[in-house]
Amino acid sequence: MRPKKDSPLAKLQEQFIRLRLINMAEVDIGVFEMDFNTTFGLFVINHQKQVYLRYGARDDAAAETYLSFPSVTLALQRGLKLHESWKSKKLKLPPAGKSRMSQTFPNIRKVVQKNQCVHCHQVAEGQAVEMFSLKDYDKKTSPWIFPDPIKLGLRLKVDDPTIVQQATGVASKAGIKTGEQILKVENRNVSTYADIQYLLHHLPRDRKQLTLTTNRATRKITLPPYWRVTDLNRRSIGHKMEPFPGFWGKPLTKEEKRELNLPAESFATQATKFWSNTPGKQAGMREGDIVTSVNGVTQSPLALNAQIYIRLNYEAGDQVIVRYRRAGKIHKATYTLKAKPW
Repeated sequence: MRPKKDSPLAKLQEQFIRLRLINMAEVDIGVFEMDFNTTFGLFVINHQKQVYLRYGARDDAAAETYLSFPSVTLALQRGLKLHESWKSKKLKLPPAGKSRMSQTFPNIRKVVQKNQCVHCHQVAEGQAVEMFSLKDYDKKTSPWIFPDPIKLGLRLKVDDPTIVQQATGVASKAGIKTGEQILKVENRNVSTYADIQYLLHHLPRDRKQLTLTTNRATRKITLPPYWRVTDLNRRSIGHKMEPFPGFWGKPLTKEEKRELNLPAESFATQATKFWSNTPGKQAGMREGDIVTSVNGVTQSPLALNAQIYIRLNYEAGDQVIVRYRRAGKIHKATYTLKAKPW
């Protein structure tokens, strides 16, 4: 969807030198660092490659939850103000990110060698494979990137994601109220949802507290357990993680769980595909089956679906007993996990 010719967004764009990237083959991902599992990304930068702001974020529910014409218009307006402040030396920016080209990832080089377009999600795949090879990689803590502020009790407005639409949980305990505007995270200016996620992403893993500055006060938020956890099933990290669960699927909604009298915290998952004769299919599972437990476990704070639970807790060669519902009856499938589906 494009903005109308005479819309505020269309007119605003004329004040920028615009560059549209549709192929990630030659992109400096060190400078243009973002969540590459998103649908759209926008940067407002200066000639020194210093980033004023990032735009483009999503949540577990949908790829476009935090994308809107009003929010991108507001982001560009704020970008211009930040640029003017920087020119007048009132604003100090962090230096440009350390340069790193996308083709440092082997999978990207292969795509380029085939003379094919490199997509953002392929960069995310390269990052995932690299993460798995790190000495300090721990699949119970490492995979969660670009956390969602909702896990801190911060539900933010779509058209201006610096405004708190609702504060619950640890955000509410810290004194944050509906209508407050988030100005800084860890003393760094934020203008967009992506800015907030970026700074949360870079918090040290052992941090227990977060400093948030709003238009009313500076707040100290105690970080709760599992606050980084999001649905890995929508990320390249989750897809690349071994072992393969034996089936592809999607988590049930709260409403679907309620209809089946399952706890809201259950990782109940509907099997959606068997592209090959996977171990799950060989053991009797079929599309539409509702997986409710794995080796007797029905829920986990780290896994929002059964597939990720298996990937996080088992290795190739382990045996699992998967219980599932079909036509109102409980069945079980016993099989040995493989590293990959084929």
